[in-house]
Formats: sequence, structure tokens, C-alpha cells
Amino acid sequence: MKPAKNRYKDYFKNHYSAKFDDSDIERDKRWFYSQFQIIKSLISIFPASEILEIGSGFGGLYSFLNHKKYIGIEMDREVVNFANDFFKTDKFLNISLEEFNTKKKFDYIFAIEVLEHLDNPKEGIAKIHNLLNNQGMFIGTSPYPFKKNIDADRTHNFVLHPENWKRLFLNEGFSNVNLYPMSFFPSLWRISRYVNIKIPFYLPFKHFISTCLIIAKK
Repeated sequence: MKPAKNRYKDYFKNHYSAKFDDSDIERDKRWFYSQFQIIKSLISIFPASEILEIGSGFGGLYSFLNHKKYIGIEMDREVVNFANDFFKTDKFLNISLEEFNTKKKFDYIFAIEVLEHLDNPKEGIAKIHNLLNNQGMFIGTSPYPFKKNIDADRTHNFVLHPENWKRLFLNEGFSNVNLYPMSFFPSLWRISRYVNIKIPFYLPFKHFISTCLIIAKK
């Protein structure tokens, strides 16, 4: 098997046809807007919080968080370089979760559509638990295990049922795990961030985005 970072070389260019210009940032913002509004309705994110984002991509979520105490880790080197240049920062690191070592503890760890990419979910969730402060929170999404979501990306390793994810988080020491079904109409988010309406259950239909929001407290 190729090393993890090698598998993500040119990932955004090949999988998303990224152009590495302002249009990619705008696309990211449109995609993350609805999900971020849903997250904000469920938890409070305080300005002084220490935040880690796993799978930071172009920085769409960062553009809404805009926290000074933020680190984003991402395995596609090209998109990391672009995000640092675009946001005039050095907060984005080209490193995998497995390689990421720090004594710093985080109040929130975000991982939007990332868990299914882990090579070892049990070890990954254990590391997330270890990186969180006491009472810290994990906020992430992972696609519902319809076959379309398994086939959608060659780097999807574990497209698990939400209850399996909940069990893994609880087994690794999280005290409370809540699951929120979310589906979105095809392509509405591309038109406008404001019309991407959440449907509160999973839909197997082609092109609908069906995912589970996971909020786990340490």
C-alpha cells in the first residue's frame, strides 16, 4: 500500500478538478456554509478556543471560523500551499493525522467528510481523543454507507453506519456521542450557499448528498 500522503498527491486536482484559484475558495465556502450553520445551532464555539481541523482542504471551514488559535492538517501538499498563500498564514500543515504530534490540546477538533478516509478508524479516533482537552469536542461528518458513497471516492476506506461510528467513539473514551442525519439536494450549494437546505434523514437517491453529523464530547 502507498504511504497515506502519497495517495493524496494531486487529490484535489484529480478528484475535484480544482483550478487553485478564487473559485475553489468560493466553492468551499458554499459547501461548508449550511453545515457550519447547523453546527453553530448545536454547539457554541468560543473565540479563544484552540481548534484543529483534520482535512482542511482549501480552507472553506477556516474562512468561517477565522480563529487565531487554529491549525489545519491536510495530506495534499498543493492545496496546503494554496490555502496558506490565499489566507496569508502558516496555519495549514501538510501532514496526516497519524504523523501529527504535538503537546498542544484542542477544545474542538473538526473533520468534515474525513473519518471514512482513515486507514485505521480505531487508532484515528483514539488519537483525536488524546488531542482534545477535557470536555473538548469532536465535530465531524461521514457519508451514510449507501453504495454510491462507498464508490464515490477511491480513497474511501471505511464508510461505516453512523451507529458504528458512535460505538467506536464511545469505545475510545468519549463520554457522549450525538448523531444527526443530513441530506442535501444535488448542486443547490453550487448556486448559492443560502439555498442548500438540510433534509433531516438519509436519502439513497443518485446525486443527493447524504451524510451524518457526529458531535462527540470527551
